[in-house]
Amino acid sequence: MNSNPNTLQNTTSFLKCKSIFLGFVLSIFALTQVQAQQVTGAVDTTAIRIGEQITYQVSVEADSTDLVLFPEGQTFQPLEMIEAYKIDTSFTGAKINLIKRYGLTQFDSGSYTIPRQLVSINQQPFYTDSVAIEVNNVVIDTTKQGLYDIKDIVSVERATSKFWTYLLYFLILAALIGGFLYFIIRRSRKKAEAEKKLPPFEQALFSLKQLDEEYKEPARGVEERDVTKAYYSKLTDIVRRYLDEEVYDRSMESTSSELIDRLMQEKQEGKIDLSKETILKLDKILKRADLTKFARISPGTGQAEADRLVAEEIVKETKEAIPEPTEEELMRDAAYREALAKRRKRKLILTSFIGVFGILVIATGILIATKGFDYVKDNFIGHPSKDLLEGDWVRSEYGYPPVIVSTPRVLERDEIALPDSLKTQMDMSTFTYGSLIDEFYVVVNNTRFAGKNEADLEASSQGFISTMEASGAKNLIVKSEKYTTPEGTEGLRVYGTGEFPDSVNAKKFSPGAYEMLLFTAPGVLQQIVVAHREDDEYAKEMAARIINSVELQKTVPTDVK
Repeated sequence: MNSNPNTLQNTTSFLKCKSIFLGFVLSIFALTQVQAQQVTGAVDTTAIRIGEQITYQVSVEADSTDLVLFPEGQTFQPLEMIEAYKIDTSFTGAKINLIKRYGLTQFDSGSYTIPRQLVSINQQPFYTDSVAIEVNNVVIDTTKQGLYDIKDIVSVERATSKFWTYLLYFLILAALIGGFLYFIIRRSRKKAEAEKKLPPFEQALFSLKQLDEEYKEPARGVEERDVTKAYYSKLTDIVRRYLDEEVYDRSMESTSSELIDRLMQEKQEGKIDLSKETILKLDKILKRADLTKFARISPGTGQAEADRLVAEEIVKETKEAIPEPTEEELMRDAAYREALAKRRKRKLILTSFIGVFGILVIATGILIATKGFDYVKDNFIGHPSKDLLEGDWVRSEYGYPPVIVSTPRVLERDEIALPDSLKTQMDMSTFTYGSLIDEFYVVVNNTRFAGKNEADLEASSQGFISTMEASGAKNLIVKSEKYTTPEGTEGLRVYGTGEFPDSVNAKKFSPGAYEMLLFTAPGVLQQIVVAHREDDEYAKEMAARIINSVELQKTVPTDVK
């Protein structure tokens, strides 16, 4: 059976995350054992000036067959490691002496402590002692180096407000939307008017009546022949338009002779029952109109009125000469009209959709220009961390003694198998959401061990950092400080950044951040861990909210049996 590579990768990542806490527990348990004096750490000086270098030396005495791993990366915080030297090796019988040196420095004055460093021998943790370092300021001899006054305040031009830019974007958007709406409304009105117009015959008679009203009296100041030219142009256009819609669909662009020839052809083919006398009457009107329009010849007195009456007769006779449509033609025409109506409807829907889409695109562009792309993406497309942050949070108790914390989701119990040698000496309850390779990771861990001793929080944090590195994290920067909960419980806060493996491709890494709270009591170690991607602003808010919600009950459990 073939295995899914993604499934194998996710399973491997899950096992790695479990190994973090198992290694963490083993490192805690190792602290309760007596360490052999095989590892020592020392510095060449405990007092330096700002920027000077300290040489930190780690010496290890072990068997020649032992596997020894020295600290790597920035594990000397708050001091900065600027160089790691090669290991010096010497042999004494069956023993091997290893010396590893590091160059450290600090660029701020104050009292600092180099934390205990973890050295792994055959996968067993050993720690050096912490070392106190004093970083002093550089003393300036003012007799040789002059001092200067602080420079006066320099006035700068006030930054230009972006109000007018935003107003310009708004006006452009309003103009585009207004133009689009005007175009759609005007077009729809034209279509409505076209659909409501009179049938061709009624429209021709109505236009002839309008022509009579318009030319009852010649316009003052205009020559009679100019009025006659305009009159004949409109008169012939009315007749031509009627013929164009009912008889020959090229009547408007045809010449007078072409139109008469076409009507004669239609009569001969039996397509129209129009008398020859009617066609000849139309021919005379068209020729007289051509002479009036192009040869500037004015017809005799009363000729225009006579031609007007003849034109009306031609229209009426043509109406009577057009054969009634057959039932098949009527059905075909109805089907055509129905198809045309559907096509117009689809076109209207498509036009509306494109218009609305265009307006949305423009509005989105304005939002991106004013608010930024991340604002639009997170609020309209969605963001997993934002959904968690704004969802319903849960406040629950985990482990015993209970750790009370608020989280965006209920943490699930994670069973971690302990070695048989540790089952009788400690008991561990772990609750998680996500994993180290996910976008957001939350862990609450409660460890109870035999005896009344309290765990070393500094060493415990170092053990956890080492196991994080073993699980794929790299370039970890570690910072620590004392922490007190609102109810007064003191503990240790460890935080920093690093590179975490990607959830899809384990070979890829992305910047991440983590924060860990550790608390101890006789026989108890409690731990809260939050890890997330460093560039996720919503995850940062969630992490702060979770850490600030931590509350501990001061109930001390009985010994583990």
